[in-house]
Amino acid sequence: MKEVIIVGGGASGLVAAITAARNGKEVCIIERSNRVGKKILVTGNGRCNMTNTVVTPKQYHSYDSVDFKAVLDRFGYEETKNFFMELGIMPLVEGKKVYPLSEQATTVLDVLRMEIERLGVEVITDTKIVDLKQKKTGWQLTSEEGQTFMAQQVVMATGGMTNTGLGCDGLGYELLKKLGHTLKTPFPILVHVLSSAPYCKMMKGTKVKANVRIFVEGKLGREEYGEVLFTEDGLSGPPIFQISRVASLAAINKQNAEVTLDLFPSISEDEMTSLLYERITAHPERTIEELLIGMLHKRVIVPVLKAARVDSIHRVVEQLDYEEVMRIVKVLKGFKFDVEGTRGYKFAQVTAGGIRATEIDFHTMESLKAKNLYITGEVMDVDGDCGGYNLQWAWATGFIAGESVSRNEESK
Repeated sequence: MKEVIIVGGGASGLVAAITAARNGKEVCIIERSNRVGKKILVTGNGRCNMTNTVVTPKQYHSYDSVDFKAVLDRFGYEETKNFFMELGIMPLVEGKKVYPLSEQATTVLDVLRMEIERLGVEVITDTKIVDLKQKKTGWQLTSEEGQTFMAQQVVMATGGMTNTGLGCDGLGYELLKKLGHTLKTPFPILVHVLSSAPYCKMMKGTKVKANVRIFVEGKLGREEYGEVLFTEDGLSGPPIFQISRVASLAAINKQNAEVTLDLFPSISEDEMTSLLYERITAHPERTIEELLIGMLHKRVIVPVLKAARVDSIHRVVEQLDYEEVMRIVKVLKGFKFDVEGTRGYKFAQVTAGGIRATEIDFHTMESLKAKNLYITGEVMDVDGDCGGYNLQWAWATGFIAGESVSRNEESK
C-alpha cells in the first residue's frame, strides 16, 4: 500500500510529487512512457515558456464558469518563480513570458527530476494504468499488463489529447468517467488554423505582422496582434494560436468562421486611401503590381491584388479606377480567410475541454465524485492562452494537490 500514487509524470504530476514528498508523504509516480516529463521538453519550442509575469483568471477558459482565482491566488507567478529558483532555475523574462535563463526546456526537467530523486520519490515507467477502483482499504490501480497497485490517495495527472506520441491519448478521461465524472468535449487549441483560401499556398512561408480578428457567424470572436505565418493549408503564428480556440469551437459547432488580417492597423481606411493616391501621383509610370512595393512583403502583393479582384496588374497605376483602389484598401485593412477548422491534436500544444471543472474542488483539487482522488493539469476542462499559462496551470494544480494529500488526515 502506497500513501500517494500519482498517475502521470508530466508537469503537474512532478510538482504534485515534489510537494507531497517535501511534506513527508511516501510518493510513487506511475508513468506510461519510458521517462517522466517528456512533454515539458517540447514546450516553448524547446525553451519552456514556464509562466507569465501577468497571470489572471481572464487568461483561462472552461465550458463552465469556475473560480480560477482560487488556484491562481494560491500558486501564481511569484510562487512559480520562487519554486523554480529554489530548484536552481534562474528566470529570463521576455516581455511578459518567462523562460529559464538557460533557454533550454531540458534544464527545467532536469531540476524536477533531480528533486524527485533527492526526495526519494519512486518512479515506475513504461506502465499504463487502465483501471482505477475505490476499495474499502484504498484505491486499486491496474496496469495494462495486469499488475496491481494500492494507494491511500491518488492524483490523476494524465494530461489531455495533445502529443499522442508522448502518451497523451485521453485514457485519463475514461478512467475518471467510470468514477462518475463528466467529460466535456475535448478539442485541440494553440494550433494552426486551416483555410481553403488559395492565397495561403501562394504566400507559404511568408510572415506578416497584422491585427487578427476571427468572426463566427459574423460576430467578432477574438482579436489579437502579432506575426502571422502563412502555411500551405492555412495560418499559423502566435496571434493565430490565440484565436485557434474560437476556430476549433466553431468547427465543432458547425458554424461559419472567418479570419481577417488588418495589415496596417495603425492606418485608417481613409488614410490608406489617401496614401495609395499619393503613391499613384508620385509614380504614375509604375505598374499596379509595383504600387505596393515598399509597403508589403513582395510575396503578399499579388495575393492582395487578386483578393481585391484587380485584373491586369501589369497596367500602369494611372489606369486604376476608384472602385479598384477602394477594393485594395478593403483587403489591406481586412484580408479575409475562410476558416475550415484547425489542425488536429498531433500539432496542437494544448487540449481544451476535459473532465468537468465544476466536479473538482479548486481549493484542494480533490474530486467531488470520490474521496482521496485528486485531479490536476490538462485532464480537466481548463485551458489557458498561449504565453506560459498552461504550464502555470499545471504547476499550480500540481502544487495544490500535493499540499492537499499531505494534510488529508482521513487517508491515514
